[in-house]
Amino acid sequence: MDSKKLWLKISGSITYYFKYYNNNLSNEELWWDYVEYALPDIEGNGVHTYLDKQTLERVIVDNEMMDKAKTVFMERLEKRRAKEENEEEENKVLADVIDISKYRK
Repeated sequence: MDSKKLWLKISGSITYYFKYYNNNLSNEELWWDYVEYALPDIEGNGVHTYLDKQTLERVIVDNEMMDKAKTVFMERLEKRRAKEENEEEENKVLADVIDISKYRK
């Protein structure tokens, strides 16, 4: 598998991972959780692999691709967390309570 096709698959798996990630973990913990999930080091020798779901073969991910994946992962994670914080702030503004005791007869 060429590197462009491998990158498309890794990028897609990052997007899929963000649908179900744990908000309570730090950025670095989330990165390592993703690596264990999508790019595991099965033999424990420092070589990460990606399982191609179409051929069911393991593809070796080189260090350059791992660095690129980590950079993109962290950028997307920061954007997602910033977006979630903005949504929480908007919800706080919409949740003002009106005191109706003044309007009772």
